Amino acid sequence: MKIEIADSDFPRLQALAQPFVDTPASVITRLLDLHEKGVTASTTPDKFPGIKRHSLERLPPLTHTKVMDGHFDGASPAKFNWDGFVRHALIQALSATGSVDGLRRASGANIKEGKFEDQGYKFVPSHNFSFQGVSAEDAAKIIGRCARSLKAPFRIEFIWRDKPDAFRPGERGFIEFP
Repeated sequence: MKIEIADSDFPRLQALAQPFVDTPASVITRLLDLHEKGVTASTTPDKFPGIKRHSLERLPPLTHTKVMDGHFDGASPAKFNWDGFVRHALIQALSATGSVDGLRRASGANIKEGKFEDQGYKFVPSHNFSFQGVSAEDAAKIIGRCARSLKAPFRIEFIWRDKPDAFRPGERGFIEFP
């Protein structure tokens, strides 16, 4: 049996491989074994040496990254993208700060009370506030500020897309706190 692997997925497999040891088939087998045990790459970073930790204080350029996995304060966002993580972190921070002003101070994000959908704002109807969309780098900073103010752990795994302007095309990385 032959399996076709998309060109965009092959670098992801390479990032999980042990050089000169693994084949694509052995990486897939290891992933299946981990899945059956209920273990993910985010909980076992040492088994995946191709995933590099990046500091919140010295973020690399995150343009052309795709969020692959992660959590904020023990829960995953509804959507695995930078916007989804910002929304999730802001909702958690609003619960802790108790007000939109407190949320604005804790996160550093552009936030307005109520529904506002001009100038890139996105409405969160469940909590009656709107936040302005931001770049991936700014999203990571907002998430980091929310985590610090709440003392909430978070981890976001991402991959740079295979694009000429990407910082490290095909490489994986993660950001976490603490």
